[in-house]
Amino acid sequence: MPSIHARLRRRLAWLIAATWVPAFLLIVGAVALEYKESFHSRTAHTAQLMLAFAATQPASPAVMPIFQEQHDPDFELDDYLVVISRDGQLLYASEALPPERLLALPMEGKADVGDGLRILHGFEDERTGTRVVIGIDAWEPLWSSLQVAGVVAGYVLCATVLGGAALTVGIRSGLTPLGAFADQVGNRSEENLAPLDEVEVPSELRVVAHALNDLMARLRLVLDRERDFVSNAAHELRTPLTAIRAQVEALDDDLPERARPRFTKILEAVDRAGRLITQLLDVTRSQSLDLARHPGSRIDLVELAQSVVAELVPAANRREVEITLESSRSAAVIAHPELLAIVLRNVVENAVKYAASPGRVTVTVAADGPAGTGLLVEDDGAGLSADAFERAFERFQRLGRSGGDGVGLGLSIVAELCRRMHVPVERLEPGALGGLHVRMRLPSAPPLLPPDHRTTSYG
Repeated sequence: MPSIHARLRRRLAWLIAATWVPAFLLIVGAVALEYKESFHSRTAHTAQLMLAFAATQPASPAVMPIFQEQHDPDFELDDYLVVISRDGQLLYASEALPPERLLALPMEGKADVGDGLRILHGFEDERTGTRVVIGIDAWEPLWSSLQVAGVVAGYVLCATVLGGAALTVGIRSGLTPLGAFADQVGNRSEENLAPLDEVEVPSELRVVAHALNDLMARLRLVLDRERDFVSNAAHELRTPLTAIRAQVEALDDDLPERARPRFTKILEAVDRAGRLITQLLDVTRSQSLDLARHPGSRIDLVELAQSVVAELVPAANRREVEITLESSRSAAVIAHPELLAIVLRNVVENAVKYAASPGRVTVTVAADGPAGTGLLVEDDGAGLSADAFERAFERFQRLGRSGGDGVGLGLSIVAELCRRMHVPVERLEPGALGGLHVRMRLPSAPPLLPPDHRTTSYG
């Protein structure tokens, strides 16, 4: 669909064309009528002057002056016929025609004289018997009036075009607030549902801004209800799952050996359901945070990494995976602590899940340039190719080792949260452990303590 600016320009062009065509016809008609009246009035006045002069002159029938065309070639004097006579005797004629034919010309009307049809105007002095007849080409008034009308219409057209150009510029500048309003709406992130400013927009757009604010308010209400439902459902599901796991684990000592595989499968299914519930809670918790208003704060990345890694040690011990955290004493960064903890937990969980068994996972916090701090996670598993790494961030993608308690949401949550926090996630070439090597770069803040490198092992 064309833009409002294009629609206004097209309609303006049609309106100019629709008004200019009848205006041109009116101009031609009015100029032609006025020119015809003026032309005939001037011709009659010229004839009267000639009559007044010729009536006082003596008759000279033997002298027939011939006009020599020593004049500007732009003037066409042969369009005019002048015949002066007295008492039936020819005194002067501008055309070299037989006298009897010239004397027979009527005082008014039309006649074929010389090379065309002429319109005749005549005046006679009864006292002296002098008569003057002036004839003009029958088409001369029409062509002359059309020429004058064309010039006038050309000027009007030029003025119309200039006016249209001025209106186009005015329309473009007048629609600038509309473009700014569109940019204000279009440049918003999808999670920014804050009301638009209805005071700063032009009065014509306040109705639109008010309608958009009502729509975003309804969307916020729907999203809040959806997040509340998912969060409440996840919380409600966690309680029975915890009870189921406790009851199943209580049967461990009483189960025969042939039931052990089924017992293990039940525990894996419960863990997988619990992991899904945790991820759903992570999603709803992250969606409830408005990063436009609260983009982040100063946190100690080392302290946060220690907390997350310590939380994952039991799961790593079950797979016989050793998690090592390598960092300085502290590393101050600007980030949202709750979202960053969700990201790091999912990345480390993914590394533990796909590491060898027994295996190793290394989490490193290190300076990554003058303005950034790198958070690196590496395992000793099979790793992922560049294409597989890109696909791993899609929902419900489980690449690499099959089995386990994953559902394919962990890395998709990582990708979404890192996008919202503007934290790039990169796949590095395999390092010392030889498996998947992931780096996230966060903006640094001034360090809180002097750097003192240390290595801490868990598990």
